[in-house]
Amino acid sequence: MKKLIWMLLMASLCSNLSAQIQLEGRFDLDNPQNQLWDGRYLVYNFYKDVIIYDTQTETQYKEIGQSLPDMSFKEGLYFRRVDGKYEMRRVGDPNPVLPQRFLRITNWFGNTVLAWEQTAPNLEGMRAYWYELDKGVIATYSLAQLYQAVDYDGTYTHNAMSIFQSKPWESFIYFFHDGLITLKHPTKGTFSYFDLKLNPAFPGKFRKADPFFENLAAVQNANGLWGFIDKSGKEVIPFIYVKRPWPFHSGLARVESKEGYVGFINTQGELVIPAKYPYASSFYKGKSIARNTGFPATFLILDSLGNETPFPCICGPDSGHFITQLYADYFPLNPVVDWVDTGFLPANRKSLSGVFSKEYEEILPFDYALIKDVKNGKAIAIEWGELGSYKNLRFFLMDLETRSPAIELSFTEF
Repeated sequence: MKKLIWMLLMASLCSNLSAQIQLEGRFDLDNPQNQLWDGRYLVYNFYKDVIIYDTQTETQYKEIGQSLPDMSFKEGLYFRRVDGKYEMRRVGDPNPVLPQRFLRITNWFGNTVLAWEQTAPNLEGMRAYWYELDKGVIATYSLAQLYQAVDYDGTYTHNAMSIFQSKPWESFIYFFHDGLITLKHPTKGTFSYFDLKLNPAFPGKFRKADPFFENLAAVQNANGLWGFIDKSGKEVIPFIYVKRPWPFHSGLARVESKEGYVGFINTQGELVIPAKYPYASSFYKGKSIARNTGFPATFLILDSLGNETPFPCICGPDSGHFITQLYADYFPLNPVVDWVDTGFLPANRKSLSGVFSKEYEEILPFDYALIKDVKNGKAIAIEWGELGSYKNLRFFLMDLETRSPAIELSFTEF
């Protein structure tokens, strides 16, 4: 009896491992931004529509006439274009998340997105909404209020056409992080910091300014040099950098020497990892991906002490993971995040993609045209049929634990 139960259990497990969901569609190898996997939703462009598949409920949704790169999809939230304007939606909800329809939207910067509503062809009628995941609208101000905050006293002659042509929203895009908004003066081009009530965080204007990360922000002074300030506006790391440093992550910030090599400083401004790498990503939980000098280019994993672990082969991180990653200068690269959080390292060798485990075991061989978005043990994968030919490509959401497809996309082309 026990033997029979064991056999039935094993048969059930094998059946689950071989189970596969078939969906109509394909992934876009030429434009990796046309598909994404976020751990729950598989989203992709197919012809002129966007397909959203919810793997938890096994429900498929179709957004007709939409484009995924324009939707700013994140954790089930997205913007749908309706009659020339955007409305915020949540997957499966027939009602908009917000009542407003927006003229322009930005992409997500971390967990915050900025959307612009126009209710009248003037500065008072152009309104910015900062929306944060799990919190909703955290601030909203008219363009007139934003101009007033930066002491812009020019003549307000904007009408509907001039606002559209001048694109004032581009002066305020992407700059809320770590509790502060960064605003740019429309004519002087200087930057200042404000809290969510639009009060100045501290006196001072900067030639250029980045958002705060880990309570420090890289800013450029009038002499064109970069340094770091804290949230009181105090200089913490001297203005000695000719090239813009990257933000702090894991207590380290990437800096570049005059020769073009990169290293890392700590929050005291000490160079703790020498500037000897042609490339290195920002750190994530104490790990970075860097490239050595020489030919062929070899990659390695850096820890926060500067210790190096070579890649398992003469290969690099898979380009599909970060070629379309927004704000790669500001946030750790997807391959670093995925490797640390999931234990899988997508790699690329001679234009072929594969996946290694943390122990450098080859999980997927280098038979793939693209590996993208490792989340919850799965990843988007495009497999070559005939190498170099687009005719026989196969499209999967691969289960990296079982090394088998969880979902396969296929279509009939007339």
